[in-house]
Amino acid sequence: MKKTLIVLLIALVGAGFAVAQQIKMSGEAKSGILWEEGQDEGRPLDVSKVRLGSKDDAGNNEGRVRINLDYDNGNDFGMRMRIDWQTWTNDEPDKWVYAFGYGNFFENQMTVSVGKLGGSPWGTGGPELWKELEQGRYGGMRVEFKPAFIPDEYGKFNVGFVLNYLDDVSEATNQRDSTLTDILKETVIGVSYTHDLFHIRFSYRLDSEMDNRLRLDTKEGDKMVYRVEERVLKNYLPGFQIWALGFLQGIGAESVDYYDFKNYFFAEYSPPQLGNLITPFTAQLRLGLNYAPLSEHIPEGRGEYYIKPNFYWHFFNKLISVGAMFGYAQDFGTRKNDEAPYTWIEFEPKIQMNFSSSYIALVYNLKRSYKEPYPEAQGADPIRQEQFVNLRFCIYY
Repeated sequence: MKKTLIVLLIALVGAGFAVAQQIKMSGEAKSGILWEEGQDEGRPLDVSKVRLGSKDDAGNNEGRVRINLDYDNGNDFGMRMRIDWQTWTNDEPDKWVYAFGYGNFFENQMTVSVGKLGGSPWGTGGPELWKELEQGRYGGMRVEFKPAFIPDEYGKFNVGFVLNYLDDVSEATNQRDSTLTDILKETVIGVSYTHDLFHIRFSYRLDSEMDNRLRLDTKEGDKMVYRVEERVLKNYLPGFQIWALGFLQGIGAESVDYYDFKNYFFAEYSPPQLGNLITPFTAQLRLGLNYAPLSEHIPEGRGEYYIKPNFYWHFFNKLISVGAMFGYAQDFGTRKNDEAPYTWIEFEPKIQMNFSSSYIALVYNLKRSYKEPYPEAQGADPIRQEQFVNLRFCIYY
């Protein structure tokens, strides 16, 4: 009996080790010391505080700890999970970003995923915007087709659909039970195409009246996300790339209350080191074009286009990066502020030390934004000035 237990224990340890070998763990931890200050012209200082936090895509609280767990059993089945902590005073994670199982069938020509979905092959992929239409409160089932009969020289396709529930809104919005038609009206259709010359991702989510977030008897509109990359110029100018991405909410909506359009264009040049001729640097240009109502109660829209050039020198094999970002935005639309020469301007110098799996950065940011006129301005420009200093830390693995 004792020998049997020993054999079973050895078998369980061996099985556990084998499973552990098939689990890939990754993630990041971001935080820092953040000083913030904000004031409207003619009004008392309304923001002045020091707290834990990082302005580097780490949420609005103390920071972010992210854990990714990917398990593949080597036999066409696996699971993927992502957990985020952004409020560190809580005992539980703030968010299960996604947690789903998947299976590959027909020699990997079809993948079926079930659960709280994420890791979409049809998402925007960032920066500025990280959006996947199948992510939501309830999860669902995603089916991807990756035909192998198409020759590689014609590129690789990934097309499919997602069956899911209402997105991000409770059923209590309407005083009736959901139907099969409501569910089918929330279907997501996606496609991606990868070629030596370019890459495209696109997904489209239909809309049911059941999940109307303003509790009105109107259709809030379909959603769409896209990403487009060119892959030719790098062959002639190494380190140069161009891409664009976006999110459109309110397609076919019956009211402008639901419009939310975000579009971004990026051009980046980061040349390789060429002896002593070129000191490595990264130069990037970001262009944005956004449009949305001012609020749920003011349907007149205000759009905004902006430009954000940035430039960073890299020294000692990229151990130290020094540079700055400048931003300028101008509004348009029916609620345009005709008195403002700009909507906002921003300046952000940064020095950063980069290590193999971490970085430390010191950042200063100054932003001035025009507001709607208010009495306290007393004839001066109605400007809000905000600034922060952020000593930020990040560890990724």
